Amino acid sequence: MAEITQDAYQDLRDYIQNSWQFIELQDDSGTAVLRLDPSDSRVTWTHTAGSQILQLQVVVKGSDTDITAPQTFAQSVIFNVASGGNPLSTETFTAFTIEQDEDQLTVIHNIEVPQV
Repeated sequence: MAEITQDAYQDLRDYIQNSWQFIELQDDSGTAVLRLDPSDSRVTWTHTAGSQILQLQVVVKGSDTDITAPQTFAQSVIFNVASGGNPLSTETFTAFTIEQDEDQLTVIHNIEVPQV
């Protein structure tokens, strides 16, 4: 059995960052609330270049026009398409409900790509 090299793992991390372009926030029943891409100002890759763990951060607020309060969030899901598609990575977190304009939720979705 052949092992992939350090360069191959880096290539895989680069591919994920460049191709897995959509993060969807879902409620506690797994229903989509909103799907965003990295061009949205609320979405940011926050990891250090070359890191083993890729981090995609989303910050949403009750005052965002595409969120109707009260709204509960309980997981983030990564996709490579703008709508539909199959989940590529899912991360659950303690459910949080945005109830008013001043409420804010920060979600950090971690994707681990091992290194040799």
